[in-house]
Amino acid sequence: MRKFLFLLTPILWTSGCTGSGTWAVETWGEEYIEEEIPAADVDDGYTIVFDEFLVAMSGVALVDGNGDEVATIDSQQVFDMAQAGPHAVGDADVPATFYDHVDMVLSPASDAVAGNATDAQLAWMNDNGLSVSASGSATLGGDTFTFAWDFDTSTHYACEPDLTIADGGEGSTQLTIHGDHLFYDDLEDPDAGVAFQALADADGDGDGDGEITRAELEAVDLATTGYGVGQYSEVTDLWTFVSHLTRTLGHIDGEGHCHVEF
Repeated sequence: MRKFLFLLTPILWTSGCTGSGTWAVETWGEEYIEEEIPAADVDDGYTIVFDEFLVAMSGVALVDGNGDEVATIDSQQVFDMAQAGPHAVGDADVPATFYDHVDMVLSPASDAVAGNATDAQLAWMNDNGLSVSASGSATLGGDTFTFAWDFDTSTHYACEPDLTIADGGEGSTQLTIHGDHLFYDDLEDPDAGVAFQALADADGDGDGDGEITRAELEAVDLATTGYGVGQYSEVTDLWTFVSHLTRTLGHIDGEGHCHVEF
C-alpha cells in the first residue's frame, strides 16, 4: 500500500480548546458497492453488482467553527470502493474540540496517487481525467446488462459530522460513497427510488447487445422515462441525468448529510 500523503495547515487554537488529538479519515462504499444492491432494494427487481467503483478524492479538510481549515489531506487519491473496506485516507494532529464541518472533493484526476487503486486503475483515471468510473452488471430473471461508465464531473461536498476530538484522543471521519445513488429515478426527491429498467431499455433502443453505453443513454429522451429533474430543466437525456447523479454520491459517517458547494 502506498504511503498516504497529507499536508497540515497551521493549527489554529480557538477559545475553549485544550490540548490536541488525532483526526483519522477513512472512506467506504458500504455493502451496496462491495457486494451488491439486492433485488429487494431496487424498485423494478434488478440485482446490481459493481466490478469497479473508482473515485478520485481530494480536498479533504477539517474545518473549525470559525470557518478555518485546521487540517487538510490535499493529495488527490484514487480509491476502488468495490474492494473490501473501509480504506484509510490519512490522519492529522488537530486541536481538541468539537467539529461540525468536513470538506471533500470528487474531481477529475490528473496527478492523483493510489489510495487503494491498482496501477492500471490509477492510470485509467489520470490519463482520462475522470472523477468517477463505475462498471458492473444488472440482472433480472435471465437478462443481464453490463455497464462501464466514466464521468468527469467535479463536486465539492461540505459535510456535517458530529465530531468531538478529546485531548490526547482520536476522532474519526468516514467519507461514505453511496453507489445506489447512481440509479436514482429523481434528481431532487429525497424519497427517490432505485431503478434500472429505463437504463436497460436504452440498450434495447440501441443494438440490444446487453451492454449499456454512453451513446445509448444520450439517445434517450428523458421525458420518456418518467424520471424527475426538479429544478434542473436542462437535463434532457438519460446520460446527462446519470452524470448529475454522480454529484450525489458523497456522504459522511454513513448517512450523514453533505451539501454540494459546486
